Amino acid sequence: MEAAKERAARCNRATPARTSGSSPAHGSRTQSIAHRRRRAKTRIRQASVLMAAAAIVAGIVMVISSVTTERPAASDAAPERPAAVVTTPAESAQTTDQTEPTVRFYLSASERDTVERVVMAEAGGESFEGQMLVAQCILNAAEKEGVQPSEAVVIYSYTSNRPGPTQSVKDAVAAVFDRGEVAIDAPVMYFYNPALVTSTWHESQIFVAEVGGHRFFAERSPNE
Repeated sequence: MEAAKERAARCNRATPARTSGSSPAHGSRTQSIAHRRRRAKTRIRQASVLMAAAAIVAGIVMVISSVTTERPAASDAAPERPAAVVTTPAESAQTTDQTEPTVRFYLSASERDTVERVVMAEAGGESFEGQMLVAQCILNAAEKEGVQPSEAVVIYSYTSNRPGPTQSVKDAVAAVFDRGEVAIDAPVMYFYNPALVTSTWHESQIFVAEVGGHRFFAERSPNE
């Protein structure tokens, strides 16, 4: 009997009895499984969040890339400036001549009126060429004497009649005095109408031309 107790005691010492504290209970296993599931779900959610974030970042990168592609590249070259226009003196003079014709002899309003009326009185019924020649005689006389035309017509005994001028006469005076045009290149100074008078003195000068009813002459120098 004592021997049986002793064997039982050795057996108990060699293999301690399993208690409730050393053996996992059914509730503990359930909690462990639930914990593992929660961790797995947490990892899945984290992975989903990371994938969504990656997709968002990829979308942003694509948008930025497309905007950059559509935007015109900035040019490294300096913006083009309009080329400077260099005007040479010859071109400048030509432009001035075109915009501002050279006036042969400046006429004030009163002087122009006098010349127009004298030409009208002397050659109102003549052709435009004949009117220009009379205006040319007045101009040459004024330049020779260094006086105004209103004085020249007195010195050279032009008619004192002063009728209103026609447009043709105004144009003839403007052509001669303003633009320096001439009907004849010769420096005509005198004229007379042979149908009205006879003039030996006029015929003693240098005959140039007969236009309409007038004979025109250039001045003969005393030495000729």
